[in-house]
Amino acid sequence: MANYNTVIAPVTCPRCGAPVNAEIEVRFGDTSKFGTFKIGDRVPWVAGRLEKNGGRPEGGNLDGDGYMECPICRKDSFLTVCVRDDAI
Repeated sequence: MANYNTVIAPVTCPRCGAPVNAEIEVRFGDTSKFGTFKIGDRVPWVAGRLEKNGGRPEGGNLDGDGYMECPICRKDSFLTVCVRDDAI
């Protein structure tokens, strides 16, 4: 089982169009503690590691893959989660 962090964010479900407060699974940053974050929080990076292994990307900027399941329609979707200057 892979470790992941969770981003809680308001989104419009790409499948049903409902506005939801989504739990988005992301596999970047330090995932060892299964952190929960919201928009504006800083991503904890793993020092000395490559970006694909949780390390900090250049400039602290990343467009990462996110996975969610809509709490309304129960369908899954993939989203892009943007990190700029180390903040979600």
